[in-house]
Amino acid sequence: MINKIADKAILIYPKFDTQATFWSYAASLKMYAPLNQYGLPKRLLPPLGLMGLFNYLKPYYHSICLIDRNVDPRSLNVLLTDVDHVFMGGMLAQEKNMIKDAIYIRNMNKTLIVGGTAITPESDLVSIANHLVENEVEGVIEELVEGLKNGKAKHYYKGGLSSSEYFFQPDYSSINLNDYVHMAVQISRGCPENCEFCDIPSRFGKAYRVTPWKNTEKSFRQMKELGWTGQVFIVDDNFIGNPRKALDVLKNLYKIGEKIAYHHLKYTELTLRLADESPIMRELRHWFHKTNFINGFYGVETPNEASLLETKKNQNLRGKKSLVEKLNFISEQTGGGVMMGMIYGFDHDTNDSVQEFIDFVNASNAPIVMAGLLNVLPCTPLMLRMQKEGRYRKSTSGNNSDGIINFIPYNFSIQQAEKNYLTILQGIYQPKAYFKRVMRHLELIDPELHSNQGTGVDATQYLFKILTRKHALIYWRYLPKALIIAKKRRGFIASEYMAVVKEYFSLCGQYTHFSSQITAQQKNVRTRKYEDWQKFSWKENMRFLKLS
Repeated sequence: MINKIADKAILIYPKFDTQATFWSYAASLKMYAPLNQYGLPKRLLPPLGLMGLFNYLKPYYHSICLIDRNVDPRSLNVLLTDVDHVFMGGMLAQEKNMIKDAIYIRNMNKTLIVGGTAITPESDLVSIANHLVENEVEGVIEELVEGLKNGKAKHYYKGGLSSSEYFFQPDYSSINLNDYVHMAVQISRGCPENCEFCDIPSRFGKAYRVTPWKNTEKSFRQMKELGWTGQVFIVDDNFIGNPRKALDVLKNLYKIGEKIAYHHLKYTELTLRLADESPIMRELRHWFHKTNFINGFYGVETPNEASLLETKKNQNLRGKKSLVEKLNFISEQTGGGVMMGMIYGFDHDTNDSVQEFIDFVNASNAPIVMAGLLNVLPCTPLMLRMQKEGRYRKSTSGNNSDGIINFIPYNFSIQQAEKNYLTILQGIYQPKAYFKRVMRHLELIDPELHSNQGTGVDATQYLFKILTRKHALIYWRYLPKALIIAKKRRGFIASEYMAVVKEYFSLCGQYTHFSSQITAQQKNVRTRKYEDWQKFSWKENMRFLKLS
């Protein structure tokens, strides 16, 4: 029998520091989705890391619960009654609220253990929490638990790269699934690429570590048993980081779907290597379709070849196809949509790059584009270079769509970079440009694949809200084109015709969110005050130094 650590524990997932983030979809969910039991909007994704920790810790406490403060407004004073240990985890984009909650928890004299990607030796949380864990917790969890039992737990633990057999198994019963739009599973960790701005290789390694597929089966089986038939985000760092292993994963995912008698719709993060004309990539594209991947998020970053070389994004330069051709090809071959991650602010970017950036995005078939300013993250080669050159200025918020740059760009000032960012957002999310990309997307996706969707959402009520609320005139304007495409793609096969129409309305709903982001960014740029040093590029600063 396992010895209990204490009587009661609670796991806390702090609020995000702002709702104005790309992936929050806060404006859309508030406007269109049903509210939860507390009258709050749904969230896009659940706190997967804490769901795994919850499952691991269950045997060690008589009572344990997980609270996502983004969907549960109850005060900590109420939640922490009679609690012995508080475990809190989060990301940089939650750091301010993590600190706020941590101070409150310590003032209640509760034992606080904090982890997540926000934790570094420099974090303010080091002076607040009783115990902290940096990086992967699986490798140090036994030592931490034993220390909590005997009162000898260390203040700071640094986890290394854990063997995949020890990856935590999430417990989906630890949350209310109705609070979320999508569910999440992590199958692999690590990425072999060398992108200068990315912290994944340093935090989670270059090796592609794969969860034992029996554990992955448990996750999908539990979701199915709990009634989840919606989309599942495979939150891997780079799903095709090891193509051979990724192929095995896809085949196992298909077997899992057959065993549980349901193939969930899925999406994931991966690279443009999927467009390569190699035998392994051809096979991968086939299995992405067969295993119901209806979307992929691709780190395209920039159409500027010099910037791709600068940041060592060499995988985007493989083969003869252009970047736009690769994106189209992936959709044609897999039947799934493409989402793009785009970055402005590389040393080879200029003011003239802004229009090139906008034109490239608007020539693609990617409606959803996460455009952000380059930011220097901890544990990256870019951080080392910017510190060495004296260009690093402050820590990042972790919100890659806040329109703030945290170093001095080479060819333009911080002030100009942030104005250029607003120009980019306005250029790619003006209705005419956005809905042209939507129509290209509808022309390329596989209606049969997308018709497998199980939403659990009241479609009639959702459509009524879309067509009667904010931006409704825009959505009515482009609806006839979407209906023509739906008919052309599959005639009047009911399920497939409606799959195209539903996809159109889904992208209308998402547009509401993107539009709200532009409004927030306009306000930020208009009210932001810049110091003199923020009005000059690094190149100009170097010129002034030479003249002086």
